[in-house]
Amino acid sequence: MRRQIRLAVVVTVMLVVAACGSSGTSESRYEGLAVPASKLRQVPDMAFTDTDGNDVHLAADTQGQVRLVYQMFTNCPDICGVQLAQLASVLNRPGAPTNVSVLAVTVDPDRDTPEVLRAYLDQFSEDFIGLIPDTEQQLTDLQNALGALASIKIFDTTTTGGHETTSEGDASHEVMDDTHMDHGDTAGGMAAMDHGDVDYDIAHDARVFAYAPNGYGYAQYPHPTRQTQFDHDLPILAGIEPDAPVEAGL
Repeated sequence: MRRQIRLAVVVTVMLVVAACGSSGTSESRYEGLAVPASKLRQVPDMAFTDTDGNDVHLAADTQGQVRLVYQMFTNCPDICGVQLAQLASVLNRPGAPTNVSVLAVTVDPDRDTPEVLRAYLDQFSEDFIGLIPDTEQQLTDLQNALGALASIKIFDTTTTGGHETTSEGDASHEVMDDTHMDHGDTAGGMAAMDHGDVDYDIAHDARVFAYAPNGYGYAQYPHPTRQTQFDHDLPILAGIEPDAPVEAGL
C-alpha cells in the first residue's frame, strides 16, 4: 500500500507539471492551474444523491453556475477541512461572485451518511451541496470524468500522536500532500466527524475542479492554493456566459 500511495504522489506531480508545461506557451488568465485546450473536459453529466435525499444532476441542476467539484470525506484529518474552510472564506468575501456552487462529493459513502455529511459541511457553509455516490462504480466513473486520481482506502491504520498512520509509519495525507500551506484567513477549529473506531483512511485527489457556467473546466486548484488565487479566478469564471463558446474561457 505504501508503494501505491507514493505512486499516487508521483502521478499528481506529473499531472501538475504536464498541465503547466502545456499551458506555458502563453500567459494564462488564471492564477490557478490552467487546463490547456487539448485537455478540457465538460462538467460530468451525472446525478448523485444529496444530503436531503434528492437527485442532483451536476450539469443540469447547476446551469449558469461556476461548479467547484471537490472530493472529500468527513473523517479527513487535515486537508479537506482546510480547503472547505478556504472556499467558504473566499465566497463570503464582499464582492465575491454569487453564481458559484460548491459540490462536495464524499469518497467515503460507507461512513458518510446524509446526516453525517450535512453536519460536517455545515461547519463551513450551509450552502455547500453534499453529494453521495450510490455505488463505488459511480465514484470511479466520476473520477474518470473529472480526470482525477482514484481514491485509495488505506487499511491497518493505527493512531499515533493524533495522526492516522499506516502500519509502516507513513501519515497518508502527509504523504499525499507534504507541502506547507499558508492558511491565510481560513476558518479554524473545524473538526473531522467522530465515527468511532476508524479502521481505514483514504488517500484521494485533493484538487478542486472548476467548471465555468458554459460547462467547461478551465482551471483546477490543487493543495495548496492561496485564497488570492481563488479571489482572482472566480470572477473570471463566473463572467463566462452559459452559452459562451469554449474559447471564451481560454
